Amino acid sequence: QSILREGLEDVKQFFKAHGSCRLPLSPSLLVKGIVARDCSYFNSNAVPLKLSFQNVDPLGENIRVIFKCGDDLRQDMLTLQMIRIMNKIWVQEGLDMRMVIFRCFSTGRGRGMVEMIPNAETLRKIQVEHGVTGSFKDRPLADWLQKHNPEEDEYEKAVENFIYSCAGCCVATYVLGICDRHNDNIMLKTTGHMFHIDFGRFLGHAQMFGNIKRDRAPFVFTSDMAYVINGGDKPSSRFHDFVDLCCQAYNLIRKHTHLFLNLLGLMLSCGIPELSDLEDLKYVYDALRPQDSDADATTYFTRLIESSLGSVATKLNFFIHNLAQMKFTGSDARPTLSFAPRTHTIKTCGRIRDVFLCRHERVFNPSKGYIYVVKVQRESPSEVTFVQRTFEEFQELHNKLRLLFPSSLLPSFPSRFVIGRSRGEAVAERRKEELNGYIWHLIHAAPEVAECDLIYTFFHPLPRDEKAAGTNPTPKAADSTWARPLGKVGGEVKLSISYKNNKLFIMVMHIRGLPPLQDGNDPDPYVKTYLLPDPQKTTKRKTKVARKTCNPTYNEMLVYDGIPRGDLQQRELRLSVLSEEGFWENILLGEVGIRLRDLDLAQEKMGWFALGSRSHGTL
Repeated sequence: QSILREGLEDVKQFFKAHGSCRLPLSPSLLVKGIVARDCSYFNSNAVPLKLSFQNVDPLGENIRVIFKCGDDLRQDMLTLQMIRIMNKIWVQEGLDMRMVIFRCFSTGRGRGMVEMIPNAETLRKIQVEHGVTGSFKDRPLADWLQKHNPEEDEYEKAVENFIYSCAGCCVATYVLGICDRHNDNIMLKTTGHMFHIDFGRFLGHAQMFGNIKRDRAPFVFTSDMAYVINGGDKPSSRFHDFVDLCCQAYNLIRKHTHLFLNLLGLMLSCGIPELSDLEDLKYVYDALRPQDSDADATTYFTRLIESSLGSVATKLNFFIHNLAQMKFTGSDARPTLSFAPRTHTIKTCGRIRDVFLCRHERVFNPSKGYIYVVKVQRESPSEVTFVQRTFEEFQELHNKLRLLFPSSLLPSFPSRFVIGRSRGEAVAERRKEELNGYIWHLIHAAPEVAECDLIYTFFHPLPRDEKAAGTNPTPKAADSTWARPLGKVGGEVKLSISYKNNKLFIMVMHIRGLPPLQDGNDPDPYVKTYLLPDPQKTTKRKTKVARKTCNPTYNEMLVYDGIPRGDLQQRELRLSVLSEEGFWENILLGEVGIRLRDLDLAQEKMGWFALGSRSHGTL
């Protein structure tokens, strides 16, 4: 900190002598001074500086940049240029992946400037709002986006941005072999755009932990990202869209394999350590698989997505990084509530006179459980508000208060654990009484506790409270925020059917809207096909089994060889979806028959087919 202050004095003297200058990052950026109070440093190995310059334009905002010393930023510049070219290819093909590509400029040997993206936070900071083990939890990213996009249409737009940008990042980081991926060099904007920073390792040159590669997954795609895409912890049709986007983006880049190999080949002699011989180029060649058909590449990338999503190593890597960063956390960092978009104080809100927990209500969205409606009365005349909080949010408040105050100043918190199989309603009723006592003692605690910002932020209405029934003491029968979603009955299967060189290709892509089993559990679905007529049952083909889902993704190719074109007119594709039941008989979830004479197979046919009983399906 002291070294930073000394350096800033030198920069101030520079501006006194020269008046203004253009930033190397972009000649269009003209600055006239440095804002010392907004400057700080990051805690990564190279300890980059966060600098804020005063804009020459009086109406312009301060210009914030990162200055790094100790990293070869030519590699970052090259990586960003490759991603920029990928983005141009996608846009030219009508696919906007909503990529965030920032400026980066090497100003000398091992030093340079990087543009700072506003309104963005690292995944680590988002995850540790839920504790040091936040990287193992599914909700942090979704909760953070919900906090910054409280309106339903805003949140849906943010999720859409997340789906596109996350797909683009998965493809770009895989093709370029970008390594050293942890939750401090992946960022998320409040608008939902995800992007990667710090490209110190690429082309598969992974960091080693002893004899073990730190980057074990093909790319970073974790369950908390899938939670945002699915809108919960179960696969939904939006996950199908995400997989299709990834595969489409991957296939578009594969068409330009030689462009990327030529561009990277031109840089072999420039002295970048990780791009120095043909083996480094071979990494990109192997990642793009130019010898594969689009269908084979689609199947391959789908398996990569499944492998990344199932990787525990990525979350463990994030967790270790959380622990490593704890020692660097400044003592002036004040704890905040993960579900509150901003901090509120006694000055901004007015003194709270009384709080009372009125009732509990059963909710099904955003997750199944109970919420507690709290009446908050302030000293301002007739100012009464109602807020809705879950038991977990009360618990988070207590945990954050314990970071600020000794336990002797705080009331004891109700136990989270319930012995025996108590009914949910009875547990909620008991907790209501215990929480009522807890919040009463909080408000009547010592002034430094009762008047702290955490408590005033907790009891300040959130956008969801203003929308919900809390503004009226009587419960609302139906409310958009807490309404139970209606389930879809039936199901559909997405197929791609093509015929070439006496071969019939059936790509089983996705299934959506399968009904749950009779016991209420999700099925373990797989697809089985026959090419009728088939008295000997020699044409049976099967996909892998998807586990516990009503919306599985397969992207598996089933091939029938030696089928003359003339035979297609007499053939029918019989497709069944069954749930694997172990020792018991598999359960039929739906089937469809497709007469091949109804399809013009001169070109690929892709679409959704309705599943039902033994009926003929239409595209």
